[in-house]
This record gives sequence, C-alpha cells and structure tokens, in this order.
Amino acid sequence: MSFSIIFFFVFFVSILFCFSNSDEVYVINTNGTKIIGRKFFTVFEDKPYAAFWKIPYAAPPVGKLRYKPPNPLRWLDKPVYNYSIPYNESCASGRTEDCLYLSIYTPIIKHIFDFPVVVWIHEDAHKHSPDFLIDEEVIVVTISLRTSIFGFLNTGDEFAGGNMGAKDILTALRWIRDNIGHFSGDINKVTVFGSESTAPIVASLLVSAAGEDLFQRVIIQGGSALSPADYRNYNFEIMNKLYWNLDGPFEKFNRTKLYELLSKSSTKKLLVASYDLFDSTEVRDNQRLINSFPLTVELSGKGAFMNKFPLEVYKRKITNNAVEVMIGYTNLDSLHKLDGFVRNRKLLKYLNYNFQYLLPFEGRRDEYGSKLYKKIRRKIMDFYFVNGTVGERSLRRFAKYMSDQVIYPILRQATLHSQVSCNNVYLYRFTYQGSFSLVWNTVLRNLNFSGATSGDEICYQFKCKSLSTAYNAEETSNERLFIKKMARLLGNFAKHGNPTPHSSDDILDGLQWLPLNPAKSVRLLNMGRELKMIKLPEAKRMEFWTQLRNEFFPDRRINDEL
Repeated sequence: MSFSIIFFFVFFVSILFCFSNSDEVYVINTNGTKIIGRKFFTVFEDKPYAAFWKIPYAAPPVGKLRYKPPNPLRWLDKPVYNYSIPYNESCASGRTEDCLYLSIYTPIIKHIFDFPVVVWIHEDAHKHSPDFLIDEEVIVVTISLRTSIFGFLNTGDEFAGGNMGAKDILTALRWIRDNIGHFSGDINKVTVFGSESTAPIVASLLVSAAGEDLFQRVIIQGGSALSPADYRNYNFEIMNKLYWNLDGPFEKFNRTKLYELLSKSSTKKLLVASYDLFDSTEVRDNQRLINSFPLTVELSGKGAFMNKFPLEVYKRKITNNAVEVMIGYTNLDSLHKLDGFVRNRKLLKYLNYNFQYLLPFEGRRDEYGSKLYKKIRRKIMDFYFVNGTVGERSLRRFAKYMSDQVIYPILRQATLHSQVSCNNVYLYRFTYQGSFSLVWNTVLRNLNFSGATSGDEICYQFKCKSLSTAYNAEETSNERLFIKKMARLLGNFAKHGNPTPHSSDDILDGLQWLPLNPAKSVRLLNMGRELKMIKLPEAKRMEFWTQLRNEFFPDRRINDEL
C-alpha cells in the first residue's frame, strides 16, 4: 500500500472521527477527487444541504501581493479537499489579510445537477446561514473580498491600481464559472447579490465590461454605482493623509517612503492609519458624504474594473444591458446612523444654526457660507422641514433627508438602467419591521417609528445565526410566512429572472411584480406587512433633488429624469 493511500485512509478516518455522527460528513466525488463538506438541515422545511467552507479562489494577498490584482489558484489537483471546518472570518474583520476564500452551500437532492446559483457578497456573510434559499433549491455561495485600504487604495500608478476588492469578486466569479458544476450548479443561472457596503460594487458590474459572461442577474440592496460618496478619481489627498498618519504629521510627502510604509506596516497599523480620514469640516466643504476608499476610475485600461465614470457609461449606452436586475432600498436607510439624535432629540434644534447640507449627486463644490451655498441650503431646509426649521420633532424628516443620500442614487441608477437595458429592472422598497429587524432592534429598539433601516432586511433573506432559536418560536409564526415569500421572490428571480413568473403560486398568493417601465411613472414592490405594487412614495423627494441638480448643477449630456 502506497504512502499516499495510507495517508488518505488515515486522513479520511480522522475526519469521520472528528464528528460524533458520520452523517454530518458529506462527500462529493468528482474526477477522482473527494471534496469533503458538512451536512445540515434547513430550519423551516428540514431539507438537507451540504456546506463547503473556506475554498481558496486566489492566493493570499500578502507580501508582494498586497494591493495587487488577485492571483487565481489551480484547483482539483489533489486527491482530497477538506472543506468541512466552519470559516468564521472575513477580510473586513481586520484580523488577517489572508482572506480570499469562498464558501458553497448546495441542496442535497438526488438526480438534480443544475441548481441556480446566488453569489451573496456581504462583509458579515459568515454570521448567516443559507436555509431560506436552500428551501427554494438554490445554491448559495458567499465570497470574502478585500475591503478598505487593502481592497481599494489607488495610488495612480502600478503600486496600487485600485478596485482590488472588485477584482477579487471577478476572480471568484471565474472560479465559480469553472467549478460550480462539481457542486451541481448551473453556470447559466448565476445571480450576484450585493448588500449594503458591497452593493455599489455589484451595481458597478452593470457598467463594467470586465464582468461580462460571468453572471446573468444581479440583486443590488442599499447601494448604487451613482453614489457620489462611492466613486472618484485617484486622490492625492488620501495618500498625503496616509503618509501623515504613518510617518507623523507635517512631514513633507515622500512617495517612495510612503510605499515602503504601505508595504511593510502591519495589518492593524494600516487599518488604524486609514480609519476616518476625513473630518466633519471636510465633509461639509465636499457637500457630499465621503468614503475614504471607494471604487475609483482606473488610469490604466489593462485589467481595469472601471476606466470610465458610471454616468459616462450610461450616457454612451455601453452598459452591461443583457443582465436582469433587482434593486431596492429600505425606506429609512440612514436612520440607524442618527442614534445620537434618537437618544437626545434636543440636539436637532442646533442644526438650525449650523445646517451643513449634503447632496446625493455629483457636481462642483461651493464655498461654505457663500451666497450660492446659502441659497441651496435654504431650498433644502424649506423642502424637508416644516417652515424650514429643524426642531425636536424633526427626527423622521431629518432621517428621510439623510436616507435620500442613499435612495436617490439607487432610484437614479434603476431608472437609467431601465432606459438602456434589454432586460427587466425590478425595483423594491423594504419597510417590514419585526422580530428579525436586527439593526432596528439593536440600535433603535425604543423608537416608535414604522419602517426599516439599512440591514433590517438581511435576517429575512438569510438566517441570522444570532437569532437561530427565534425562527421556530411560536411568537414569530407570522413572520415565517413573510420570510418564505421573500425567499420565493429571490429564488424565482435566480431561476427565471422574474420574481413572479407563476400567477398560481401558493406562497405569493397571485402577486405580480411588474418591472420598471421607462414610459410610465415609477412603480415598485413595497415589502411591508403586505407585499403590493405601489407608486413610488419618495417621488416628490426624488423630483426635488432632480430639479435642484438641473437648476444648480446642470449637465446637458444625459437625460435621467426620475
């Protein structure tokens, strides 16, 4: 008996020995290779599925590979792969840069070899389970990608070209294209699903040629490629701030020394140095929210994720328009960020004396306190607040204003894409509030408002591990039907590109979700206590921003009226 056979026997027996129940081990045999995972059952329907954790799709981006494009790895060149050990890390945790892994969750159903695939990209995906989509017979893949300085530093040269986190996603999608068949996945039914901080990246797949033929559908939740906070050119100011934070303030900028510091500093030191680079005065003068490490327009066209601004792509109608799109938002998206005002509403009245406006679109910056600045500020305050005055009772109005910094770019991209796309764009608005509204119940639990804030939809789409025992509790029985409806809509979209293809669906009870029609006013699916098509509730607010943009920041090159 050869050493390799002895090794495999000992290895496999050791795997079985690790678990008290051998049924917990699930093995896929493919091309002479054994792929070992773990077997589980879904929380509602007790359906079996297999989990395969921590599958590397690219080499660890450490050492000389820090800030560099992902380096794909070969696969299926060993007799045994053990992916049965849970992976509870992500790049976003900051504990390690060795984080380019994906995990696969596949239904266990005999004689079915072409499950649709949903690739869910979320920084905390490891804190969730795929049960609801498994019940709909959909494979779920989660991806960990580089974020912050490691994923999106752009130095304007070969040191760090930018958008590495987005290129991580593309590399993972290529791995899925080449290998998901071994897990019974259908490469012709791949849906990329981006939530919250990853939503702008997934939204940018619609305006990037780099991802063509890697997916057929996208779901964009709470973000847009048209957010002014999440796109910019190479920014020398960020490099200068990093240099000061790493080498001490007031030091004369030295690019060579900065690159040495960026290359040799520890993960922790770089995260500390890159945190909160812009203060409130800089945000005020920018008149837009600032993401220190957003997607950027790359100077080099070779291997670029993005070399044109998204609006320019829409103007030239060179979008990825063969993709079916589902896009949506929570109605009070930014309310969770206002917890200081929630705890002490008296603070709101001070905004009257120092209201520093934000704009949800691109354009010039006006000098703070100038005549034009004051004119724009007065228009915004008069529109959003009673008598143009912010008071202790203005919390909901202020939350709508802040949320519109996110909602307006989403609706703008949805509208633009529906005008140029060959396929349908489905728009939704999430307002459901219940036991699994994790963010609301954590940050806003004492606030008696209706609606939902960013992140509240997640535990209705993917089982939150922190709430596992609550899903089958008697007091949440009504919410289980809502979860099943959500899963059916997502599952149908992954399978058919249409969330309501069957009028006789017993779960959806005859619901028909209509796509956007560019020739008509915006209608969307409101996901509240009842699922129903409605006119856009934020229509007047969106019209206000469009009129303000046209009046003060005109750009005649593109017509994107909401």
